[in-house]
Amino acid sequence: MVDVVNPFLMLAGIGMMAVAVIAVVWWNRKTCVSWKWFGFGALVWIAAIALKLAMDFTITGSITGASFDAFGLLGATAVAAIYVGLRTGFLESGLSYLFGKKKAGKSRISFNEAIAFGIGFGAVEAFLLGLGSFLNILAICMYPQLLDSLDMVSKDMLLSSLGQNTLVVVPAVIERVAAIFIHTFAAVLVFASVNTKKSKYIWGSVAYKSVTDGIVPLLPLLAGAGIISSFAMEVPFVVLAAIGYFGIMDLKKRFS
Repeated sequence: MVDVVNPFLMLAGIGMMAVAVIAVVWWNRKTCVSWKWFGFGALVWIAAIALKLAMDFTITGSITGASFDAFGLLGATAVAAIYVGLRTGFLESGLSYLFGKKKAGKSRISFNEAIAFGIGFGAVEAFLLGLGSFLNILAICMYPQLLDSLDMVSKDMLLSSLGQNTLVVVPAVIERVAAIFIHTFAAVLVFASVNTKKSKYIWGSVAYKSVTDGIVPLLPLLAGAGIISSFAMEVPFVVLAAIGYFGIMDLKKRFS
């Protein structure tokens, strides 16, 4: 059974972790910004994830169930997109804004610090997702008997995903690179709002994050078979990352 597992898929996890490490080390060496700013971003990400998990254990199931009963599958998917998007926008950008307001009370946040915060936010996500992916595949390759604890349907689905073409590693890594840019632009928007006291930037960050995560529940409707589909599903995030890159360049002057 383990013969159908493609061990080279572990490269996806390794690549995702590499994206995290390279982004942090590169910006630190380029700007000499304090390591603590990467840590601040990571801590705010952890806080946002903790609140999301609390919501998943309490109200998410009820919202999903009620929307399915009321609107059917397509309607429930639309509600999920709105719910997931707004939850991410308000929690991630909102918590970043609260942190920024607290730090700004002591000194103005620089552009380099804002970038470091955003990279730290995205890097901890990339590293942990990559580590989880790597360890899961490694565990099944080393201990295939773990699959025996699953029911037949779950086992077939897992083996299907673990037997994919090695090229699926590429879109997985592309997604994490895009996510770094997305998280960084959202953070720069937040701190531009803190520095300028203009609310349009924080609302822009909330909207940007909401659109990004709001896409995720819709992806299964667009998914198809084969490697082309894996690449195609990353297109929206690459576009959002490009918007983020040019947005960062435009916002740099707000920190001068």
